[in-house]
Amino acid sequence: MGKRKRLMAEAIKEKKSKTYFAKLNKCPVSARKMRPVANLVRGKSVEDALVILKTTPKKGARFLYKLLLHNIDNYKQKSKSGLRIEEAQLYVKTIMVNQGPALKRFIPAPRGSANPIRKESCHVYMEIGSKAEEMNIKVNDKVEQSNNTEE
Repeated sequence: MGKRKRLMAEAIKEKKSKTYFAKLNKCPVSARKMRPVANLVRGKSVEDALVILKTTPKKGARFLYKLLLHNIDNYKQKSKSGLRIEEAQLYVKTIMVNQGPALKRFIPAPRGSANPIRKESCHVYMEIGSKAEEMNIKVNDKVEQSNNTEE
């Protein structure tokens, strides 16, 4: 591996270590039905999102609830700040719902014919962020900038 490739790989690895995300592939709910549920929790705090998803009577809410729990576990494993979940002020930073593969089936129809059925699925990507960590990063950047201007 060349130097440029190694540096790029290290940069990508560093960036991934700072983000807390979870993916759900081939979820057996169509993207069209999952997006309204995802819009309910976008930008909300993790505690509020858990309550919303627990009480929402949609099939997609169950899958998003489990995905959010997995995302919280990822935060606990990756986080180097040592903050508890309540102190970190976690919130749903990004949530994307994309179309997944469709299962194609046929149902018998009159006169020996068949009608097609498409069972749609979706891919969900969810990223959570910590407001406390983002504030620390902003403060550290401002301190560095002020130190550079003084010199």
